[in-house]
Amino acid sequence: MTDDATRLRSVADAAAAARARLDDEAWHFVAGGAGDELTLEENRAAFCRWRLRPRSLTGMGPPDTTTTVLGCPVAFPLLVAPFAGDTRFHPDGYEGVVRACAEHGTVAVVPELTTAPLETVAAAAPDAAQVFQLSLLGDEADFALLGGRAAAAGYRALCVTVDAPVVGVRRHTAPFGVAPTTHLTLGNFGPDSGIDVVDYFGHAQRLDRPTWTWARLADATAAVGLPFAVKGILGAEDARAAVDAGAAAVYVSNHGGRQLDPAPATLDVLAEVVAEVGDEVEVLLDGGVTSGSDVVIALALGARAVLIGRGAAFGLAAAGQAGVARVLALLEHELRTTMTLLGRARLAELDASAVSPAP
Repeated sequence: MTDDATRLRSVADAAAAARARLDDEAWHFVAGGAGDELTLEENRAAFCRWRLRPRSLTGMGPPDTTTTVLGCPVAFPLLVAPFAGDTRFHPDGYEGVVRACAEHGTVAVVPELTTAPLETVAAAAPDAAQVFQLSLLGDEADFALLGGRAAAAGYRALCVTVDAPVVGVRRHTAPFGVAPTTHLTLGNFGPDSGIDVVDYFGHAQRLDRPTWTWARLADATAAVGLPFAVKGILGAEDARAAVDAGAAAVYVSNHGGRQLDPAPATLDVLAEVVAEVGDEVEVLLDGGVTSGSDVVIALALGARAVLIGRGAAFGLAAAGQAGVARVLALLEHELRTTMTLLGRARLAELDASAVSPAP
């Protein structure tokens, strides 16, 4: 591990190191949010509304943090969320991200926006590059092309983002009338991809787009044949619709506060989603996670696993693959330490009894 990586002691350290290395456009793209950034702030504040409840002398040994997510075995319930702009932050790009995940026995959700094609990213670390993210900016033919490529490349599941039919109001990162460049890493959209890249991503800027419904999503995913998570769920109604459409997992996310502002913090709606579909499918969560204790709180409130986007992007910008690996190592250590101090030896023991609302 590089000296730059070993100096990192927290996600906040990684953020500071990233800020020192990135130009203003790249920094605001990764760190900023939509509108007045109220949702961005609330994602973090939601974790401050909970306290952990330890038990002592339980006779526990080292905690067991292993689980599965979308059929993928992971050493601990923390995955890397999809984020765009990979080589804009560091030349290691998303290949470095998946290699870092492989070092720690976890999985990265590989975004459709990467500099390297999805096949190249998968080949960099097949055990870690097992879930591929795609949006609904195109039509069923575009979905089938990208989903089919993912299946052929060995990805085991899809992550379908449903909360970004257009780009949110991002005054700092994408001012009105100015086309952003940080996210334009188009390795999957070359001239031989069969997808009109100008039309595909033009929908994200123009307020017109293909009209997707839950029924259309059900048909499109069934045609690809991979299990899928639906990313961008913020309530019971959409959680139920996702499950009825065939989702194997419901992914509670507000796009890191980058789409609709103000929207609820993800942790604040987790219980509602778990109550609706938690007995039927896996429930995943991202948004505001910066520590191992945050992971524990989310698991105690019903999440199967937690994902980090900005934390991994900060690590990548700070020190490339080694920086991502360092962030994962720090969070894994904090998770295991928190479980030990709580007296909970297994993930199944992280239930509602492990937390209480802050006074």
